[in-house]
Amino acid sequence: MNSVINSVEHVLLEEENIIECLTCSLISHYYLAPQLGLLAATNKRLLFYRLSASESTKELVEEFAYIDITSIKEKKGITGKHIHLYSNDKFQQIQGMNMFDFMAAVKEKMSTVNDPVKERHPEGLAPYR
Repeated sequence: MNSVINSVEHVLLEEENIIECLTCSLISHYYLAPQLGLLAATNKRLLFYRLSASESTKELVEEFAYIDITSIKEKKGITGKHIHLYSNDKFQQIQGMNMFDFMAAVKEKMSTVNDPVKERHPEGLAPYR
């Protein structure tokens, strides 16, 4: 994961850290072909980097703030497992392998964004409400 961090560190925000990373393909409604790349879950957002023919050049294609994600689900289809992501009324499909840890990290982060008490008390030691 250190090579991923080195690749994307120049676009990370202040106090932003990568939690989990997934090699995948992004299929958007506005791309004609799947985009091969890396999907990084940070403590602030999801970042997708497209891989080019030369692995040394990566390009940020998409970013998704957790607050803007209305739905993210793991689906099983003919070509294997994939993620359906809805953000700002746009549909994205992400195909990859070993998505369980990635999805768990994203769902946990989204739950803390929607419930700020969890962010302050991540061990489940939230004060009585």
